[in-house]
Amino acid sequence: MEIGNPAPGQPKFKVTTDIVMAPDAVGDFPVLMQVAPKYGVIFIITKFGYLFMYEASTAALIYRQRITDQLIFVSVRNMTTDGMICINKAGQVFAINVEEQNLVKFVMSGQHIPDGKNLAFKMAARYQLPGADDIFIHQFNSCLASGDYAGAARTAAQSPALRSKETIAKFKSLPAPPGTP
Repeated sequence: MEIGNPAPGQPKFKVTTDIVMAPDAVGDFPVLMQVAPKYGVIFIITKFGYLFMYEASTAALIYRQRITDQLIFVSVRNMTTDGMICINKAGQVFAINVEEQNLVKFVMSGQHIPDGKNLAFKMAARYQLPGADDIFIHQFNSCLASGDYAGAARTAAQSPALRSKETIAKFKSLPAPPGTP
């Protein structure tokens, strides 16, 4: 939930989700949370050692895995990787990081993620993540073919792969729509 006043033109938003614990973890509950703003994800670790990774704007569960059977009692954000470093009761140190090159592909192919392809596309655009270039190019070409030049421009602006001289040349070669400069 956004706290405070949003920037002009930005609506306030609130998103909620239930944390569905694993069947073998009756009575489990979250003990640590860390945000990774570089990727737009939230890490949650539970008492029984499960790691959950949620996408922040939709609260979609991206990943869940048990990483230890010991209580993790302290964590800190890893400023270098935008992940987290944790220590459990047994003294084990865990470095939890996002594989930037695979995040979009993982979300896109995740059968458990509602509307995963759309979510992956939004994450790639919002956080400048690799892995969705084919989707951006397909959407760009679709917009051009249908005459939606504004949509094509928005898509090109969101995709690092489309910010090129070739894209500018495509726009320059387009005929002007009737009645417009």
